[in-house]
Amino acid sequence: MRNVTTYTTPVMQDDIVQEYNALLTSIVEYRYGIAHVGQDKDGKTYPQIYYNDGGRKNMMLFPDNKVKSFCFWEFDGADVLDEDEGIDYNLTFVFWGNLDRIDNSKYYDHTSEIEQSIIKLFKTNGATDVSYSEDNVFSDYSKYKENEKQTLMRPNVGFKISINVHSFIC
Repeated sequence: MRNVTTYTTPVMQDDIVQEYNALLTSIVEYRYGIAHVGQDKDGKTYPQIYYNDGGRKNMMLFPDNKVKSFCFWEFDGADVLDEDEGIDYNLTFVFWGNLDRIDNSKYYDHTSEIEQSIIKLFKTNGATDVSYSEDNVFSDYSKYKENEKQTLMRPNVGFKISINVHSFIC
């Protein structure tokens, strides 16, 4: 995995995601922006993000036991409100991590502690309608399904947190 250049002046949903990612630095090792669905030559889908380096390359995001954790976002749409009342963004935060690498002093499943920290961070910083799940974390990506048992077998974990964020168009 490698880091991806952030936007210099992000707008709309990219701005929101970049702000949240900046707050997650002590929790998540690799923080990526909004992923798009990529497809390999066999038609299998996976999340991919653009390098933001002026080139044409994208990076496939796939769990890697050499890293502590990574996250990416899915943009689930937005509602533009009437009379300049702003926009409600629907976003999903997708997390994958290796519990041993995250904190090897804990000899128990501390997934809920990580979830709680992230949910608190989101809620403290304006997120509403927060929900989360450890089921079907990578259900939109058929390439993950090939290795799903291994991908999410302890000490590896994954979860999704869906949020709504209200913002104004500046």
